[in-house]
Amino acid sequence: MKVATRNLWLTVVTIAAAWGFSSLGYFRLEPILGAEVGYNDAPTVFALYYAAWSLAVFAVFRRTFRGGGDLTPEPLRLVAVGALVVVFAAFAVMVVPRLPETEWTRTNSPVEFFWATSWYFLPKSVEILFQQLLIAALVLGLRNMRLKLWKISLLVALLFGGFHLTLALSYPNPLYVIRYSVAAALFGALAPWLLLRVRHGFLLTYAIHWGYYALDIVIIHLAFAVGETG
Repeated sequence: MKVATRNLWLTVVTIAAAWGFSSLGYFRLEPILGAEVGYNDAPTVFALYYAAWSLAVFAVFRRTFRGGGDLTPEPLRLVAVGALVVVFAAFAVMVVPRLPETEWTRTNSPVEFFWATSWYFLPKSVEILFQQLLIAALVLGLRNMRLKLWKISLLVALLFGGFHLTLALSYPNPLYVIRYSVAAALFGALAPWLLLRVRHGFLLTYAIHWGYYALDIVIIHLAFAVGETG
């Protein structure tokens, strides 16, 4: 049990470091690339950036993931991945450009996602993969501690929701930070059940995570739609 506890702490520290340093790197790269909205202005660079982080996380936790059994390239899983790619790409290319034009009407500055274009969803999709790998590593690490599922869900909800509170360091928008932190906590509570009890749970958690951003961009464009004149 002491070995398992030590491994869990090492997992948590590694996840926190990966999350923190990847975010720091993003904000350092933006001015270097001259990108006002990073994901819009340099989508390929940031997609490759988070792909590198994803590969690093997968390499570090490869033994943990091997024990999870849900990341192996089975034929059915590959078909499901292909279907998700087609659906997400279709949304980004066909739906996002057709949403109403927006106009920011509040006194504080909007977050970057407010300006998201179709290209924004390329690096965002890879960043979501990066975050899902971190969540999977945490869930599997907690499972190895032989914790009950409800305890795992509670801990993941607190940690994933807590990580999102760090958004306040970059975006002085309390409503945005609270909304995303609460959504992250709810998702964190659901993810362990999907990952540990449902076949292809990793794909489901990824789809739900991606779907939240799809829903959010639709709501943003409807809530801040430019009013018709004349």
